[in-house]
Amino acid sequence: MRKTIVAIVLSVLAAGVLAQSGDPPLPLDVAQQHARHAREELIVAERKALAARKKDKSAQERLAQAKSDAEKAAALAQEAQAEFDKAKERHDLAYGNLRRAHEALQESNKQR
Repeated sequence: MRKTIVAIVLSVLAAGVLAQSGDPPLPLDVAQQHARHAREELIVAERKALAARKKDKSAQERLAQAKSDAEKAAALAQEAQAEFDKAKERHDLAYGNLRRAHEALQESNKQR
């Protein structure tokens, strides 16, 4: 009698535990198949992460190169602007000298 009651109680407890887990235990081959699939997904995810890191590194290198090129271009633009300013100053001085020479020539022609 006692054995029967213990067996019934254990059966009820086991049924309760199985009912709580929701899914019955999987056979070994199915569990191995799930594990292989999960491992394959992990490998694919690692490859995607590696590819993303490579793309990011490449983009960082291109960004650094672009910044360097921009800095060089800015320096060249400043040099060109300085040369332009000097040339404009020389031009304005030469134009002023030419204008004064022209005016002096006209004055000398008037005096004749």
